[in-house]
Amino acid sequence: MKEANVLSANSGKFTRADILSAVIYHIISAAVGFVLCRAVFLKNYVPFGVAFAAGCPAEFLPSVAAGVFIGYFLPAISTSGFKYVAAALAVLSVRFMLSFYKKINSNPFFAAIISSVSMAVTGAVAFSGIETDVLYLALEVLVCAAAAVVISRTSLFISRIDKGLTSEELGCLLVLISALLSGLFGLTVLGVKVSAVLAVALILFASKYGGALSGTIGAIAVSTMFFFAGQSAQYCFIYTVCALSAGLVSSYGKYVQLSAFFLSGVFFSLISGIKAGTAVFIVEIALGCLLFAVNPKGAGIQFARIFTCFPQISVNNDLNRAVTMRLKEAALGIKDVKTTVDEVAARLEGINAPSFSVVLSSAEKEACGGCKMRAHCWEARRETTLDTVFTLIKKMKADPRLKENDLPGDFKAACLRPQSFLSAVSKSYTDYASLVSANSRITQIRQAVGDQFEGVASMLSGLADEYLSGVTFDNSAALTAVSALKNIGICADECSAPIDKYGRMEINLKLAKTNEAVLNKRDIMKVLSLSCERNFAPPVIKKTSGETFINIGERAAYTVDVGVYQRSAKPGDLCGDNYSYFADGKGHFIMLISDGMGTGGRAAVDSAMASGLMTRLIKSGFGFDCALKFLNSSMLFKSADESLATMDVASIDMHTGAVELYKAGAAPTVVKRGNRTGKAVSTSMPIGILSNVSFDRAGIKLSTGDIVVLLSDGAAFDGIDYIRDELEHFNKGTAQDLAERIVSYAANSRRDGHTDDITVMTAIIKKQ
Repeated sequence: MKEANVLSANSGKFTRADILSAVIYHIISAAVGFVLCRAVFLKNYVPFGVAFAAGCPAEFLPSVAAGVFIGYFLPAISTSGFKYVAAALAVLSVRFMLSFYKKINSNPFFAAIISSVSMAVTGAVAFSGIETDVLYLALEVLVCAAAAVVISRTSLFISRIDKGLTSEELGCLLVLISALLSGLFGLTVLGVKVSAVLAVALILFASKYGGALSGTIGAIAVSTMFFFAGQSAQYCFIYTVCALSAGLVSSYGKYVQLSAFFLSGVFFSLISGIKAGTAVFIVEIALGCLLFAVNPKGAGIQFARIFTCFPQISVNNDLNRAVTMRLKEAALGIKDVKTTVDEVAARLEGINAPSFSVVLSSAEKEACGGCKMRAHCWEARRETTLDTVFTLIKKMKADPRLKENDLPGDFKAACLRPQSFLSAVSKSYTDYASLVSANSRITQIRQAVGDQFEGVASMLSGLADEYLSGVTFDNSAALTAVSALKNIGICADECSAPIDKYGRMEINLKLAKTNEAVLNKRDIMKVLSLSCERNFAPPVIKKTSGETFINIGERAAYTVDVGVYQRSAKPGDLCGDNYSYFADGKGHFIMLISDGMGTGGRAAVDSAMASGLMTRLIKSGFGFDCALKFLNSSMLFKSADESLATMDVASIDMHTGAVELYKAGAAPTVVKRGNRTGKAVSTSMPIGILSNVSFDRAGIKLSTGDIVVLLSDGAAFDGIDYIRDELEHFNKGTAQDLAERIVSYAANSRRDGHTDDITVMTAIIKKQ
């Protein structure tokens, strides 16, 4: 298509479509000039035609001249409007003479100068000598200059309106449209002003697709122009109030919006105190609301492309550096919190740690206080008494209920209060053991909280490192993406186009709430690929809390065929293994298996919690190590009973084929690369046992046809040689077929009388 356009331009030939399009644009330009000549200022002044001649695009000067002259000439005989014809002629003459100077001709200030000077000269010639006319002449010159600036600026961006307008540019466009409507102010049907009906519809469209800001700007522009044309000031005020009401509820749908507009219009019309014309004004509002309500969806999409303000494009390098510094600062601050907590806890442990001497002193005081043998037992034969206490404590660990027969024979014979001694030792040691257990639990909780603090700090530091490692933002690509999507009716409020250190682009969009286009993933992928000249993959569309987000990354070199198959230890029971697989949106495909302790429901709960939390944390942007710390601390304190599970993760880079394996107490992972088969084993502990846990890691580079197999313990009870044989002879079939064959073999070949849950997840690397 681009080549065809170049050939057409070079040959100087125009197609029929080009000629027809040019004719239509010239007719529209002439019509706009004609209507603006009818836009009245202070009842007797019509300077907007002159302003349009000064600010219109240079290529449309002939058609604009025809429209303006006809518009001014028709009433000139009866209204002495020849001064406007003369002013327009002067403006057009200057522009034609300077037509070779394109920069000057398109400059808004140049338009303001030639229009104001022409109006001042012709106005001075027609000056009647009345002093009040001097003020009106000055006002007319100023209005003409301002209108010329607005029209000139509008002509500069009107050709790229589909790419989005800033709020300032949208304001210029709304002012120009309002001036056109005021030019139709005298056109009525059965007493109803056509311009008023169109003005209501304009305000509603601007409010819906541009929010309260655009709607209010439109209402102010309409009110100002209509007031100049002779509309009542009260009714002009009502336009603004109605627009504000409609804009505030624009996100709730057009029917709520037009209801708010109509009810506000009726209410303020009735309380305005003007009875004459109130009914007609309400009818005009009702017809404008009806026109807004019946517009087809396709028309709504076109209006959205016009009235939706330019999206926010993020972020520049200075902001990037500032955010990175703040992330680093926050990470260091959180690490300091953890260090402080550890130091304070260590001091408190030294002060409040329970002492075993309390057990001895308590037993002596409660059991032997007042006994005449006290000095003999606790001083002369102290070692014998202590040995007796230690013997009783050992027996308590097996059976907390002590009996007199538990006392050594010689001690029992010498003791005057054996039962009191047993009760005192039992009570004091029980209290001591409770304190030790509580302190241990507090230490574990503190360590878990510290791990979570450290996890958050690591995540923030990781994000900062990610930005520092070479993430840049291509604002030009973001602008191109927004413009391209507008062509298919998709309007965005925000857009960013980050490029990672490998040169891969990702486009992130937050859509406008007023977006009415159908979100077709294939269309979005095709449009963005063509406009940004990159090969994008199908987008991910998310809807959260009423907001719609689109994330799209470059198409990877590889794809994955995934197969998963499970078998419970006992038919009908819950499987104690859990698995998950997903794309992280950054070019990686993640697979994970968690094997809960034991079998059945308890194991299923543990593995489901482990796999679910790990999946959520990775999707939220946590690194694997950070996610493991959070997960481990959660498993430690999920319940009072022991709760543990393995974690086996494979991360496949779909752009390069690099595979990273992360294992915590997991079964071996089998990998086939080319014609060779190997395994990765884990020596680390499962999660939920110790406060400090870490992944064993391994990495390998794979390519088309290579296979990764993740297992639970039930599939590796007797080694993995059978899986190696299966992979070496596997030439055709799907990953699902392979997973089912491995599980079937593992279940049928077990002969030790035990059963276990079996889960196998296979991934075959394929070329995209």
